[in-house]
Order: sequence, then structure tokens, then C-alpha cells
Amino acid sequence: MPDGGGDAFTLLTTEPGPDVAPIHNRQIVVLERSAWLAWLDLTRAESELLRPLPASGLTVEQVR
Repeated sequence: MPDGGGDAFTLLTTEPGPDVAPIHNRQIVVLERSAWLAWLDLTRAESELLRPLPASGLTVEQVR
């Protein structure tokens, strides 16, 4: 955003957790709201933040 306005976002991926592994080799990283500042301020290790969700952290549905 050259003019400095607007919203921006990034999609980060990691190895898949147990919910995603059967269908894909990567998973979107989901940061809890409480971890947002730690990510932006680099106050916690990446390896602690950029990890897959535990089992049952996602609901997987087949859509046709």
C-alpha cells in the first residue's frame, strides 16, 4: 500500500497437524489473539508460535 492506507495480511504455513495431514502437506498457522503482539514484537520464538494446531483444533469438512 504505497499511500500507507488500507489493511494488509499475511498467510503463514507450517507442517500439518493431525486434522490436516491426511489431506494436505501444509497447514495455515492460526495465531491466537493473545500471541499477536508476541509475533509482531518478536518476543517469543518463531518455533513456539508457528506450529500446527493440536488434534481437533480444526473442523474438516468435505465440500462438493
